[in-house]
Amino acid sequence: MTGGLNSREGLLFLVFLFVSCAPQSQAQQNPAVRSETLTVTVGPTATSTPIPTITPTPTPEATATSDWLPIFDQFIQDVKTGEAGRVVGIWVDNVLALEVVYQPTSNPGYVSTEDEVATYFLYPWQKAGNHGLLAHNYLAGRYFFNLKVGDIISLVFGDGNYEDFEITQIKDFQALQPDDPYSNFIDLDTGEQLTVNSVFLEVYMGDYHTTLQTCIAQGSETEWGRQFVLAPPLD
Repeated sequence: MTGGLNSREGLLFLVFLFVSCAPQSQAQQNPAVRSETLTVTVGPTATSTPIPTITPTPTPEATATSDWLPIFDQFIQDVKTGEAGRVVGIWVDNVLALEVVYQPTSNPGYVSTEDEVATYFLYPWQKAGNHGLLAHNYLAGRYFFNLKVGDIISLVFGDGNYEDFEITQIKDFQALQPDDPYSNFIDLDTGEQLTVNSVFLEVYMGDYHTTLQTCIAQGSETEWGRQFVLAPPLD
């Protein structure tokens, strides 16, 4: 495994930033996942632009409470499958308790359309040994907006073991052309403009960590931006 992407390999990967986040009625009319093929290019790609004045308004948020969540031990029993090394659940105390399903190897653009389910993004694990979890913002991804720096994410494995990660960054990006798979992005913290490749490298590659991803809506534009929650292993 490697912490970077080798452009000479001509690797093809999911346009992870362009998972459809349309409301359910629209998603039923169109495929729930749009995937494109990109050849990753590594090199200087960033330029600076003024910090945008538009701020994201996430699609419906839901605040989970202890009344809704099972206790952690019960959650482990509910999701365990006996498969060591395979992530089967994600837990954040008082925020979320989600089953995890894997993308089929034949469909790297797959994201579950079931509520209370996150999808394991295979590519970051294959390339860098990092965990990536995807969810539509009108389904389980709505819980991601309730996360904050310092929260502990527990990934539960099929054998009942789990590993803890502490959230250190929550990064929001505006897609300059939301419907274009090659769109550049604006980092809403810095105003820096980045390519799709640069964002991918920033949020999914590098040292061992877990990344949660969902879309950000702004007004009627359901795919206005993307949110990434980054969490290295708890010391």
